[in-house]
Amino acid sequence: MKQRVLFVDDDKNILASFRSLLRKEFIVDTASHPEEGLAMFKEKGPYPVVVSDLKMPDMNGLTLLSKISNLNEDTVGIILTGHADLEAAVTALNQGYVFRFLTKPSDKETIVNVVSAGLDQYNLITGNKEKERIIKQDLRAAAFIQESFLPHERADIETLSLNWLFKPSDYVGGDLFDLIHLDKDNTAFYIMDISGHGVSAALAAVSVSLLLARSGHLTNSETGEITPPSELLLQLDNDFPIERLNKHFTMFYGVANSARKTLRYSSAGHPPPILLRSNGALEYLEKGGSVIGMNSGIPFEEDEVPFNPGDRLLSFTDGVSEYQSPSDEMFELERFITLVQEYRDMPSRDILDRIYEKMMQFGENRPPQDDVTICCLDFKQESEKK
Repeated sequence: MKQRVLFVDDDKNILASFRSLLRKEFIVDTASHPEEGLAMFKEKGPYPVVVSDLKMPDMNGLTLLSKISNLNEDTVGIILTGHADLEAAVTALNQGYVFRFLTKPSDKETIVNVVSAGLDQYNLITGNKEKERIIKQDLRAAAFIQESFLPHERADIETLSLNWLFKPSDYVGGDLFDLIHLDKDNTAFYIMDISGHGVSAALAAVSVSLLLARSGHLTNSETGEITPPSELLLQLDNDFPIERLNKHFTMFYGVANSARKTLRYSSAGHPPPILLRSNGALEYLEKGGSVIGMNSGIPFEEDEVPFNPGDRLLSFTDGVSEYQSPSDEMFELERFITLVQEYRDMPSRDILDRIYEKMMQFGENRPPQDDVTICCLDFKQESEKK
């Protein structure tokens, strides 16, 4: 199928020769004045390729192609020039104003080759943009699917409430977390961070999440006994050697018991969550072991700490502490802790929002280099229970 090309030149004889020479190869439209060419582009365009004379009355070819680029940035511009103006044409070419140039006179084969190259360039540009549009559409769908694996913005189970903030560095990310009802007294919470980010990390996170949803992992399907956090992490380390996902991941996993008012936990290389006591004291939950994926077989340490009404557990991924300013300074854990202490009396949702606002101010709104997740798990006081 022949494609349309617009030729603009103040010499009508040259335009007539283009129409005659190229009628079999292209659909040739012509304009004898730059303003006429602009009007034709607006009326019949966009044209894939516009070939313009360099020197014309009222407006030169570079100005014309610049105006056409404002109308459609994908249009490919080609300049016609005489030998005397060759230096100006080469300068324009080097500065990116035009795709190619043709000298006057040029034989038919040269003109066809140059215009065809311009059409190929146009098709490449528009084809890549269409592929990019399809990819973005697919990524938006993937983000929607990933969101379905996240808890509600505020998840409530018995005496616990989870508020969270999740900002993937791409459409989708490798962070995942959840609050899971185990029995009338026990509720599990986990947060994980898959190495890398983007689609591959998101797929790996969903794979781990689906495994956790199966019976026999969080609880024993026969006895109903709850799997201790250290044993669960060891199971995951065995189930997900690095060869399986080509990824490793960090994870914090805890089981809150509302009857005993305790939190039993273990961590696999994850940044230690901060336990903010109702009296203002801070504790760091550091027991655990190495990242999951190394399949080292080394047992994970675990601990059990009091978890009373009014206490809060703040957990996060390293996308927070490793967020960098334009000068490559890291946000770091110390700033995070300072903000936790500053906003401690606020509702959990406000704490998360304020910390993220301060983080972005620190980075001068630079996009996060890694996925950012902050979770706040509250042991509700009597006045907060429904």
